Parts: sequence; C-alpha cells; structure tokens
Amino acid sequence: MSNLVKLNASRATQVTSRYELDEELESLLAPEMTPEDFIRVLIEQNQFLECVRFLAHALPKREGIWWACLATRSTHTPETEQLRLQTLKVTESWVRNPTEELRKQAEKLAALGKHKTPDSWAATAAFWSVGSIADEDAPPMPAPPYLYAHAVSGAIGLAAVAESEEEINKRYQRFLSQGLDLACGGKGMIHDDVLAMLDTTEQSPATVCQ
Repeated sequence: MSNLVKLNASRATQVTSRYELDEELESLLAPEMTPEDFIRVLIEQNQFLECVRFLAHALPKREGIWWACLATRSTHTPETEQLRLQTLKVTESWVRNPTEELRKQAEKLAALGKHKTPDSWAATAAFWSVGSIADEDAPPMPAPPYLYAHAVSGAIGLAAVAESEEEINKRYQRFLSQGLDLACGGKGMIHDDVLAMLDTTEQSPATVCQ
C-alpha cells in the first residue's frame, strides 16, 4: 500500500503526461512505475529539480501551493523586504481560505515582485490554480490545467538556489521531504531520510510521516 495517500495518480506516467518530461529522463520511466517508484529513481539520480516538478504535478493544488510556501518561508530572514513578507502572507492565507479576494491580492503582489523571488511564484501558483486569469475587464479565461504546478516548481527551485550554491542539493532534499510529508497527509515536516519516506511496507502513513 502506498504511503503517499495524497497523490492523485496510481502510475507515474499519469503525472508525467501533465507536463513535458525532459527527454534525458524518459529512459528512467517505465510504464508500470508507480509515482513512488519514479520519485525514488529521480532522487537516486540526484535529479532533484525534476523530482520537484513531478511532485508539484502529482499533489493536489492546495498541498502543492502550501509546499511552495514552506520552501519560500525558509528563505526569509530578518532582513527580508516587506513586499516578499506580504506576498507570502497573502499566499499562505489563500491556502487556508481560498477566496477570490485573496487570489487577486496574490496576483497583484506577484506582479510587484516581477517573478524574481520564490514568494512571487508561490503567489502566482495560487492565482493560476482556480478562476480566471484574464484581466478584470476581459472575458473569463481559465488557466491551462497544471499551469499552477509550473509556478510551484519555480518557487521551490528559486528557494533552493537562494543561498550558497554549496547547499543547493541539501535544500532540495529538505524541500522534497516536506513535499513527500504533505503527500503522506502530513503538514510538511522535514525528514532526514527522504528515501525512507517512500517505503511501501505495511507501515502506516502516520508512522512514516508524522
């Protein structure tokens, strides 16, 4: 039984059909692989950004956007500028209470951030997840399916490279552990052993992920 109870696919190919998989990674993907199988392979191959992309497209929307918020928050310091703080605050509020007002606020703050920070991409993910992405005076236009997941990946990727390059892989592994914790039904806790979270023995998700 899978521990990743929140993932909305039984086969990895169902997830990769939602975005363009890097051609170099296609050889790693077999038709019978589960999402856990492919996540394990990507981690073992140190394909951390690709693993983030995969998980962003596999998680439910709000869990995925919360994951982007968690990664973003880790980049904040006492010197972080007010715009970034406000952008993340609004995005987190949207995840807890996804109102149209908060979604529109997230859009405006993301634009002010010019999509140069993880905060602005997390906010963009919220804006792209539901509703219309057209201007207010234009006919409604829904975002393409899973466009929000690209923004989730962007937020987490920027968070991973926010500090010294020496720690990039460690940050990716930390963020992946949080994403997998969310996939297990958890709150996004950090785990030391990411691969252990993919154990599909008879352990319950609560045993592995809490």
